[in-house]
Amino acid sequence: MLARRDHSELELRQKLAQKQCPPEDIDIAIEHCHYHGWLDDKRFAEATLRHGVSKGHGWQRICFDAKRKGITTDMLETAQENQQHDWYELAKELATRRFADLDGVLPEVDFKQRAKWTRYLQSRGFSFDQINYALSKES
Repeated sequence: MLARRDHSELELRQKLAQKQCPPEDIDIAIEHCHYHGWLDDKRFAEATLRHGVSKGHGWQRICFDAKRKGITTDMLETAQENQQHDWYELAKELATRRFADLDGVLPEVDFKQRAKWTRYLQSRGFSFDQINYALSKES
């Protein structure tokens, strides 16, 4: 399982339990993987953060996805300190890529269209401050 991609400890436990491995064997396998460095939740948190950013996801969405995989917010914050992403600029890039014209300028839109754009960016995990920055005419 670990040959294809990194997994969190929780994911690996769940997959082994689905294959009806006894709990004591799962503990031994997890310990063995930790010992050899094949299983590292910190490394997995960094990879999850990089992957989320590359997909155009914001901090909130990445945290939500990571929690389902057993990664804590603290681990993600540590990974964020190492990678230093500017969430405002990421939201701006996504909005420009998704909604701008060929010149890279966001067109004037009515309230209804702006609300759709806001919902889209919100579903991607960006905060309202980041969304307002991304959809503003300045900068």
